[in-house]
Amino acid sequence: MSDSNLHQNTSEDQGVPSGAPATTGTAPAPENVPGEGEHKSKTFTRRSVLAMAGCGVAGLVVGGVLASWGVTSKSIASGRIEIRTTPTKMIVTDRARCSGCQRCEMACTLKNDGRVCQHIARVRVWDNYNFGSGVDTNDGIFGNCQFTVASCKQCADPQCAKYCPVHAIHSDEETGARVVDEDVCIGCGMCSAACPWNMPHINAQTGTSTKCISCGRCAEQCPNGAIKFIDWEDIAQKAIDEGVVSTATIVEA
Repeated sequence: MSDSNLHQNTSEDQGVPSGAPATTGTAPAPENVPGEGEHKSKTFTRRSVLAMAGCGVAGLVVGGVLASWGVTSKSIASGRIEIRTTPTKMIVTDRARCSGCQRCEMACTLKNDGRVCQHIARVRVWDNYNFGSGVDTNDGIFGNCQFTVASCKQCADPQCAKYCPVHAIHSDEETGARVVDEDVCIGCGMCSAACPWNMPHINAQTGTSTKCISCGRCAEQCPNGAIKFIDWEDIAQKAIDEGVVSTATIVEA
């Protein structure tokens, strides 16, 4: 069948008689079906889940809500687990699972910069690969072979944004991550100098700062699950399962 015949028969295949006058006006918008076509982060955010639970993140840890992801009071106290939160995700890094392969660094730059260039990666393993955060920590390949996965803390009061002379760092409306506007950034390096962990790095090729945008690519590519991006909806469901939050509270919220 030719393309012309195919187009002519389209209206007949859809039950519209040929030659029928075209309908005018705008079709009524479909009603929103709860949960259909909505992203998890649109409904459940850090603020709403913590409000429903009636406690902070520490309360979720003590209550055992996060235990299935390896987040317990003991694992945090030992330094094995580190957690950070954004309005849409909880980010968990597990030193016991990190093998030091640095695949996260390669995946990060490949997605965000179009090339593998680990020295500007937004997530870092190589910095602490040999001796950990210091020769006295007994970490790294020359110690106990435990590696630290370092990335932006997404601070509530980010010093990188505070000291940027051109105000190129702002909070992303959708994810809440502190991101760099490359059209504004002048590559002066003040953000890196101001950050207590020196997380932002200057990309010599573009002349702009690179910084974590919480895209989750590192977690997707980690072969051992050392990095996890957890939706707040999943945390809310676990809070229900553990009896911390009731389904009635979820419905009312």
